[in-house]
Amino acid sequence: MSTARQVLTFAAAMVVVPLAMRARESGSARASLVPTRVSTTVSEGESQATVSDVQAYVEGLRGANSIQCEIALSSFNSWSSSRAPDRDSVAWNVAMVIHRRIASEQIVPELVTAMRSPDECVSRIAARLLGRSRLAPARTALLSALRDESALVRRLAAIGIGFSDDSTANTQLVRALADRDERVRAAAAWALGAVNEH
Repeated sequence: MSTARQVLTFAAAMVVVPLAMRARESGSARASLVPTRVSTTVSEGESQATVSDVQAYVEGLRGANSIQCEIALSSFNSWSSSRAPDRDSVAWNVAMVIHRRIASEQIVPELVTAMRSPDECVSRIAARLLGRSRLAPARTALLSALRDESALVRRLAAIGIGFSDDSTANTQLVRALADRDERVRAAAAWALGAVNEH
């Protein structure tokens, strides 16, 4: 692992896990954050995130400052699988949601709503989770959002598609290259590169 990746991994562990723990321990947020069925271990072979894990992850990042959000976002690209013996296994399980497959379509409407959230970090995370889920309703929602009135939603949709590795969305992304908003065009260009690099 490169030095930069090790630094990002350490920074993410120092910021994301405490954020999840803070949200979990804060009064009413604690009840909504702690999943009703908690798995205290994430084995190497476990690749499915539960709906409550995803909800807790998004809620744990609500209100994060821009630096915390960037660290959380960078963890989509690199994260250490090492497990310190003193970690909070519930917070770790929540923080690791981005590395597990989201198999339940039940969470898609909630993530679509979160993608439209005024909380910038939550909306950015939700778009990536929709893309990473590779669920048909998530794909449909992201493609539909590419035509939304809001430039922010169109940009997030393109980014979400970029995280999906779905090269069948090329036609829609090429159309988005002509969007009236330059940030949407930039996101579409990035997404085209991302879905076609594999």
